Amino acid sequence: MIITVGKTHSGKTIFAKSLEQQLNNSLVIDQDNHAEFINTFYKTLLPKQGPNTIKYAITQTIVDYAVNQTNFHLILCNSNCSQKYRLDLLAHFHNKGFTSILSQVFNMDSSLIYVPSMKITFGEIRQ
Repeated sequence: MIITVGKTHSGKTIFAKSLEQQLNNSLVIDQDNHAEFINTFYKTLLPKQGPNTIKYAITQTIVDYAVNQTNFHLILCNSNCSQKYRLDLLAHFHNKGFTSILSQVFNMDSSLIYVPSMKITFGEIRQ
């Protein structure tokens, strides 16, 4: 289990997709895709105020399916998760037997980020 957390447009999705290409039997679960799906097909179901609970429900359904029906290495790509949510999420997956990595480098200056196994910097990816 790898969880990417960071600000909007900080490189979480780019990192997750690059990692998915390098890590055999892995799957990126990205909430941005779920939001886009809802906005395209079910916009009228979006709440007028408060949290986007339908997006969270779709994400949870996909994660539950992946955990219970596959043996993929999961890469969760979420934006701005609270520390409590991350800790609860990690505890949940540890109880399911997962080993986890929480990647929180996305609030750094992109020129400082280097992933040796990919032999690229995020500055190069964004070009």
